[in-house]
Amino acid sequence: MKRLILSAILYVLSITISTAQLNEGLIKFEIEVSASNPQMEMAVGMMQGSTMNLYFADEDVHSEMNLGSMMTMSTIVLGKSEEVMILMSGMMGNKAIPTTLEAIKEKAPKGPDADFSVELIDETKQIQGYTCKKAVLTNENGDEMFSWYTTDIEINTIGQSYHNEKIPGFPLEYNTSANGLIMTISAVAIEEGINKKKKKELFSTKIPEGYTKMSAEDLEKMGGM
Repeated sequence: MKRLILSAILYVLSITISTAQLNEGLIKFEIEVSASNPQMEMAVGMMQGSTMNLYFADEDVHSEMNLGSMMTMSTIVLGKSEEVMILMSGMMGNKAIPTTLEAIKEKAPKGPDADFSVELIDETKQIQGYTCKKAVLTNENGDEMFSWYTTDIEINTIGQSYHNEKIPGFPLEYNTSANGLIMTISAVAIEEGINKKKKKELFSTKIPEGYTKMSAEDLEKMGGM
């Protein structure tokens, strides 16, 4: 049961790995969690109040996910060197997983659930001042997910397992699911710019004090790659 929940969480967290271009700043998201699988109801209760902060500057990205009382996870991606550092704190203790974009892309899901057809819908809505259009993604089982994306934020989506290249923009609201655990992620604030000192801290791949190094292979065995 614990392994099933962890596997589901780590799968949906793969959305955070990306490489941003052009401007720098911060997008704040709120995460609504629900379950279609009764086995996931316990996780839903523990993950209330979940949030994600996505910092980006040039080709570098740092995402911070706080999943209620369940766990926190930060993913740092350096676009030029393609280094990735994943920091996890919670049910596994404090773990640091150094890896690369190449390794992540090699392990990206290749089964039926990874193959989505995409329909671009002629609907728009405003999200934090950006005009967004709707896309509906459908897998071979008929399961649907949605994405409200904007073309005004330019993103190079390296390493994103959820992203479909047929969607011509960056999502400010979308949902994703695994093993009956459903997350709806919505942007609630967008800030421009990051000060120099903060930027240096955000985009460091040095293992912080108090974290134990864990291999990507060990994480993969737990369903997280």
